[in-house]
Amino acid sequence: MIWKKGIYMASQSVGIEIAPATIGHLLEEKNLQVPLSQRSYRWEEEHVTELYQDINGAILSNSDEYFIGSIVGIKLKGFTDIYDGQQRLATSMILVAAIRDYFHASNDAKTAQLIENESLISTHRQTHEETPHFRLNSEDQQYFHNSILLPPDNKSRRDAKAQRDSHKRISAAAKIASNFIKISIVAGLSPEQASKHLHRWLDFIRDALRVIWVQVGDERTAFTLFETMNDRGLRLSAADLLKNWLYAMGEDRRDEIIQKWQSMAATLETIEGESENVVEYVRCYWITGHGNTRTKVLYDEIKRETTNKTKALELASELETVAQDYAAILLSSHERLSNRGANVRTKIEVIRSLGVTQVRPLLLAAFRKFSSKEFEKLLDACVSWSVRTLISGVPSGTLEGYYSRSALEITKGTHKKAAPVKTAMAKIIPDNARFKVAVENASVANQHLARYYLRALQRCEDGEKEPQYIPNPGREVTLEHILPSKPGSDWNHFTSEEQKVYLNRLGNQVLLPATVNSKIGNASYTVKKPALAAKGNFSLTKEAAIHASWGIPEIKARQQRLADLAIKTWPLDP
Repeated sequence: MIWKKGIYMASQSVGIEIAPATIGHLLEEKNLQVPLSQRSYRWEEEHVTELYQDINGAILSNSDEYFIGSIVGIKLKGFTDIYDGQQRLATSMILVAAIRDYFHASNDAKTAQLIENESLISTHRQTHEETPHFRLNSEDQQYFHNSILLPPDNKSRRDAKAQRDSHKRISAAAKIASNFIKISIVAGLSPEQASKHLHRWLDFIRDALRVIWVQVGDERTAFTLFETMNDRGLRLSAADLLKNWLYAMGEDRRDEIIQKWQSMAATLETIEGESENVVEYVRCYWITGHGNTRTKVLYDEIKRETTNKTKALELASELETVAQDYAAILLSSHERLSNRGANVRTKIEVIRSLGVTQVRPLLLAAFRKFSSKEFEKLLDACVSWSVRTLISGVPSGTLEGYYSRSALEITKGTHKKAAPVKTAMAKIIPDNARFKVAVENASVANQHLARYYLRALQRCEDGEKEPQYIPNPGREVTLEHILPSKPGSDWNHFTSEEQKVYLNRLGNQVLLPATVNSKIGNASYTVKKPALAAKGNFSLTKEAAIHASWGIPEIKARQQRLADLAIKTWPLDP
């Protein structure tokens, strides 16, 4: 049966049975679980809020039913695996748990216990063993059980700590549910009215919050359906699709593939800021062996080549192994860098701090194929290339294509040293003349980048060897905009439009100790001059204090000075 606009129609295909259901009745059936292979809780605050608001609207308008999509599952002996719909089920369960908590806080322990037994946790009459009606995957279940399903006075609930991003999303959803009850459901009602209205909500969830229950006969069919369906408001990523495809193709080797995928994900979690960016890693890996591949076609490309369990296991094994190399090119403290030379860690840290991602396939391929000496040579080039393309505004897509082609040539063995890569990249990397003009006109609003540029330029001025390789610690050395962001009457020689244009010009920015920076703020140039010229300041900062006034000619002149240094700081062929 399927439900459509209040009409039920019979429908059945080979291996698939479709029938009407409600969220409440599914939760009452108990023994629902998310398979090990499925993703963790993903809904953000806007998805949770939207669901609760939609239900509220249906109830207030006295609707007989409200449809929230389909649930895909496999009924097995003793339990049901949910392959699509866990976000809606879990989020609905969080709301029911919050209603239970409300009654508990209102000293109506009997009602709270009945709600718990009906939709959350059942206790075996003889063994007293507790059985959650819905289990999330292995990463989320314990936290979900302790922080959501257990009653508020349970010690394990009070002690529950969010350890993962998915746990934090579960916690956020619980807070939304609790606040939604107080603000949108029971606000202004007497205790008796509030109780009656909350029971109305529970009845609606049980009898009218409708879904289409899609029961399939095997995992492969479930994965295929999962690929084509969306959880409410949260489209599957290429990584989700790929994972499900590999699991489906794995057949009797599926457990091995699951283990390898989870091992790969655990490696990525060690890289700050990359724990959930599995798709970027997979794409980077794929590019090294297949050339430039856009995210939108990544899944289709991999699916086309991974056609049986042997190939699926091979790919999962490769992804697990190469993840360590990927971590090494991003994480300067990684153990695989220990035998690569003392300077490699610093150079990797600088590339990471620049925020360039297009270069990753090239570095990954080189890390795996080049000698340590040649890999370090390529790192040197990549730092200069990154700064030159950032300041000159080379389109990221064009740059990625060049990096990807060179990465493939390295993997194939065509490029065995850094030199041929440099030759290939020379076609796209700005030469000295173009780079100089770009620096002369550069506006840098990103303070992290501006600080790095100015510190590297200062080191070059000071005659430091490899001036481009510096830590960028931040707060002890801060940026000062000589023409301030909120100029007063002392800056009337700039029009309002000129103020906007020249504020973030690199020539208008200097490095100062944080204590000095905080004191001069939006002061005039006359007031700032002594601070800029103070003993112990950087020489390039002192140079900005030699003028009678600070205007457009001074900014342009200083920027030309910095442009001359830039060519030396980030050489075309380091």
